[in-house]
Amino acid sequence: MRAVPFIERPIEGLAPCYLLKGSDGCIIRAVADKILSMLPPDEREINYDEFGDDTAIADVLAALETVSLTGGKRVVFLRRRSRAMTDEEKKDFAAYCAVPNLDSVLIVEDTPQMYGRLKQYMFEIDCSPATASEIKDTALAEIGARNCTISAGALAKLVDYCNLNYGRVAVEVAKLCDYADGAKIDEAAVEALVTPDADYKGYLLASYFDEGKTDAALGILSGMRSKGDAAAKILAIITSSYRKILHCAISSLGDGELAAALGASEASIRVTRSNIRERKRSVSGYVVKLKDKTEYLYELEYKFKSGLISDENALRLAVGKLAADAR
Repeated sequence: MRAVPFIERPIEGLAPCYLLKGSDGCIIRAVADKILSMLPPDEREINYDEFGDDTAIADVLAALETVSLTGGKRVVFLRRRSRAMTDEEKKDFAAYCAVPNLDSVLIVEDTPQMYGRLKQYMFEIDCSPATASEIKDTALAEIGARNCTISAGALAKLVDYCNLNYGRVAVEVAKLCDYADGAKIDEAAVEALVTPDADYKGYLLASYFDEGKTDAALGILSGMRSKGDAAAKILAIITSSYRKILHCAISSLGDGELAAALGASEASIRVTRSNIRERKRSVSGYVVKLKDKTEYLYELEYKFKSGLISDENALRLAVGKLAADAR
């Protein structure tokens, strides 16, 4: 089951064991909190245990078998582990999952190749980054609950600005609805009140230059400067975005592995790779040109950091190069 529907819909009953798959820490935390919300408020602290990397499996199992002092359920969250279980621990853990204590709820944050053979005993929840459709549906539900409406263009811009960051949606919607005060939220309100995700702005800049939409790219740059963003910050954002796009173009890693390596969402990697495939078909020598731009940006950043040129000049040269190549 996808995590977002699990978080947003009522839970009729708790399973004894949950396996949280995926890498979105915000969503993983939200799923754990949703499960914990099924306990009465005054029992959540005393009937909840969270275990980390160094915890012995025997301690986790002991917590699961401990009788609740209030007579309700206990919730035990085993966070992602880097330390592998011993053969004995695997055996004991598998035995518990096969015949769990029905008065306890076990939440396991998945680690590749560690819990695979136990999947048959666990309710799986996909905690990979939210999709654009899920972000949109979440935003609409939140906006409706606050007795507001939103235009199609404003909703699309909000989804883009959040850049598939599920944790931002409720915060940004609350801000927009307070501003709208029961009226319709338009694009101007989103532009004024919602700060685009830095990765999204950088990716949008790189994409616009890449596609020859120089005026659109310069418009974003102008907006960043008017809001006080320093030249050094903007140069770093552009350089980082081109680095990620280049890695998407040449890396043999899977989407999940590359997302983890670049500190990006898996969904954004998929979208970027899809765009790259289109560019390869329409632009001769696209990857070579992309590599040249990225190396040039790195060279400018090095010169600025070495004191050879100012950050303002470095940004000016970067924009000039990207704009010229876009013609």
